[in-house]
Amino acid sequence: MKFLRRRPRSFDIQVQDMVLHITAGTDLNEESRAAALSFWEQLHAYTVRNPEIRTSKRPMEVDEDAPEIVREMVAAAGRAGVGPMFSFQGAVTDQVGRFLARDLDEVTVNCGGDFFILARKRQKLTIHPKPGGGGIAVVVHPNKRGIGVATALGGGAAALDGLAVLAESCMLADAAAAGVQAILPKPDGFRLALLYLKKVPGVVGGVLVRGDRIGVAGGVEIVA
Repeated sequence: MKFLRRRPRSFDIQVQDMVLHITAGTDLNEESRAAALSFWEQLHAYTVRNPEIRTSKRPMEVDEDAPEIVREMVAAAGRAGVGPMFSFQGAVTDQVGRFLARDLDEVTVNCGGDFFILARKRQKLTIHPKPGGGGIAVVVHPNKRGIGVATALGGGAAALDGLAVLAESCMLADAAAAGVQAILPKPDGFRLALLYLKKVPGVVGGVLVRGDRIGVAGGVEIVA
């Protein structure tokens, strides 16, 4: 049974060094914390046996007896051509979002630049703010299973002013965003990064902003 639609409430939960900001129609603070901690404990227990999962920058495989969410995290990173360390934050965000989505029809979970969004109406997510307000935003359309978005604003070797990757899961979006930032410093990296996003299975698309250049890959809508 779905909870009745209520005025959205926001609350934060902390898991180790990660803070998740949650907006939902009801306050499920303790339940959200339990879901996040459950994943953390599964991951920690597995990394005792296989510590490489926390440090590998390249795709890897795990045993069949690894927890389901760990296998999914490793598989998502593998599709993006990077190591599972890049999908960890997105995986925690997914876990909490999916848990809440069982009983809610609208919820947003944000951890750093990662978002799990389940909405009944389209939403705008600013990826390149301008002084005084406004900027460039990506439109997130309704999806019954929720959608994952990974964002980054400026800095780093990639020298990006804005980045958003939309995918079927937050952990995949996270991994693909890492792939983009690894490609961008290369010669012709801007164009190659957009081509890369089109080829990653499960990625809806992405937007790159660098100076006056705006690149769009896949089925992504942007607004000013």
